[in-house]
Amino acid sequence: MLKAVLIFVMGTTFAFLQNNMQFINPSLKDKALIVALIFSIPTSLCYIYSYGYFVNQFESAWSGKFMLFGISYMVSPMLIYIFLGESPFNLKTALCMLLSLMIVTIQFKL
Repeated sequence: MLKAVLIFVMGTTFAFLQNNMQFINPSLKDKALIVALIFSIPTSLCYIYSYGYFVNQFESAWSGKFMLFGISYMVSPMLIYIFLGESPFNLKTALCMLLSLMIVTIQFKL
């Protein structure tokens, strides 16, 4: 399970970088095709392998989808903070992160 989570976190990081590279490095703003080519294959492979693992583990596509959604919403605020300097420590983001943790816990424990 840990391996699948780590692979998914890598995929989420690649997707984040693909979408936000124009803000992280403004010189890449007009190079969307290059950024997409660099990140699209590793992102897709990470998502395919981690989703497949979760669906097989829980024997449910819904469980796999909810697990990955919950994990991504716990990872994304940290990436936004690290790379873009926007604080995740406000009420709205904190509550969403808490709800995501609850989704993952429900899918894992029930």
